[in-house]
Amino acid sequence: MARLTGGQAIVESLKVQNVDTVFGIISIHTLDLFDSLFDNQDAIKFVGGRLELGCCYMADGYSRATGKPGVLLTSTGPGAADSVGAMGEAYFCSSSVLQITTNVEQEFIGSGKLVTHETKDQLGMFNAVTDWNARINQVESIPDHLVEAFQRFQERRPRPIALEIPTDLLGQEAEVEVLLPREPKIPQGDPARVEQALQALLQAKRPLIVVGEEVQSQGGTQEIIQLAERLGAPVVTTDGAKGAFPESHPLSLGTSLGRRIWGENPVQDWVGSCDVCLVLGSTLPYRSTVGVDLKLPPKLIHVLLDEESIGKNYETAIPIVANSQAVVVQLLQGIGNRDVSKGEDYRREIESLKQQTYDVLKSTWGNELRTFEAMRSATPGDTIFSLDATVPASRAARCLSIDQPRQFMYPWGWAGLGFAFPASVGAKVGKPNSPVVCITGDGGFQYNAQELGTCVQYGISPIVLVFNDNAWGVLKDYQRARFSDRLMATDLVNPDFIKLADSYGIEGTRVNTVDELTKALGKAVPSDRVQLIEVSMPDGFGAFV
Repeated sequence: MARLTGGQAIVESLKVQNVDTVFGIISIHTLDLFDSLFDNQDAIKFVGGRLELGCCYMADGYSRATGKPGVLLTSTGPGAADSVGAMGEAYFCSSSVLQITTNVEQEFIGSGKLVTHETKDQLGMFNAVTDWNARINQVESIPDHLVEAFQRFQERRPRPIALEIPTDLLGQEAEVEVLLPREPKIPQGDPARVEQALQALLQAKRPLIVVGEEVQSQGGTQEIIQLAERLGAPVVTTDGAKGAFPESHPLSLGTSLGRRIWGENPVQDWVGSCDVCLVLGSTLPYRSTVGVDLKLPPKLIHVLLDEESIGKNYETAIPIVANSQAVVVQLLQGIGNRDVSKGEDYRREIESLKQQTYDVLKSTWGNELRTFEAMRSATPGDTIFSLDATVPASRAARCLSIDQPRQFMYPWGWAGLGFAFPASVGAKVGKPNSPVVCITGDGGFQYNAQELGTCVQYGISPIVLVFNDNAWGVLKDYQRARFSDRLMATDLVNPDFIKLADSYGIEGTRVNTVDELTKALGKAVPSDRVQLIEVSMPDGFGAFV
């Protein structure tokens, strides 16, 4: 054991968990922690933002891009509170974010004396947006809490964790044993239920595989490819899982998203014609399944780490509470060397549906499809796309081809605005050698536009596309559809985004056509500095040509 302060115990515990980056904002309550970080700058990089909301989105984007937990440092009261919106997005999107925050000195917690930044019930504030939260009451127990947090990220459905430490403990010394990471116990499928699932798949004539968000974060893509190829079964991805199965694969039918903001999708009607459905790692969220009248096959095998979500929106024949990758490995072992393919007729039907889906996109969203195909041609295969809840993002879900996990991130859980830009910053920190493209609207960008300063200060270089229609575009379309010309509160008065970028010393470009956008992207990709491209679309994205 070593004699460490609370701040040093936190830093040393993060180091043994191979944490290489932390995000946050310094505060009077965290000075001792940052003094401990000062001596460890070669091991842990600190990225300081301008608002805890954006900092938390950065940690989330880092986690989604790398598959490692994103770590956020905040401080008592308003600092912690400013992160809650982003913590909620991470919770409902199944993202691993660890927030380490302070509270007032131990003697004042719950006193109501109103010392600086005192909060009524700070952990209670986090209850709705964390999988687990806890107050650390002594320096010696800091390593235990951090080890448990990282173990939970590997064994449970990934969701945010908040650990709170009274500020006076950060400077106190104690004899501390820094604990090594625990070997995770990856939840396997119950053998009897896996056997039931295997028999159902073997007997099926038209099996379907649905891939969800847990695969995106926990892994399993290569094993799912093997299983799909052995069965000759088509694969669709749900909200939050785009890229978790390669969309260029012959058995990929792309996303199951359709209707509402996602347009006409022939896949939605077709999946109900299958007889057995294997759902891997998806909560099957209401708004993008039952809420758009998606009919799944009658025999449903649902594999999910979150037991409470199984059966909520669809009746489940075979529930399996386990890691999806582990279950697919069990299924492949059960198949062995048997020929279980469902035949060439089924493969041809899948191929035909794949072409039909593309043809529908061309006829209904021709301009949007052309835009994203052009963007795809100008960006390397390892490009990460970070999107906001905006009209272009809903089109990208259908029109932008993604072939790798963790390359398409957006706020599908809470569907809140402001995610795309700071998440792209975090993704670029985590994957510095991959191009990162932010796709945001003019309104959503302004939630965290000040993080341009963070990019300049720390040399972080995402490519920021601001699609500007001078409106809350999604809402304006809804308002017009329901109330005709009775429009209010959906128009925006915006700054000159190019001048805004210039004020930070950032190169800005305004484009008006798809060809101009393609050229600007081609120029921006090799740059080692943040780039801002304003995409002017005064008549809406559908008219952008």
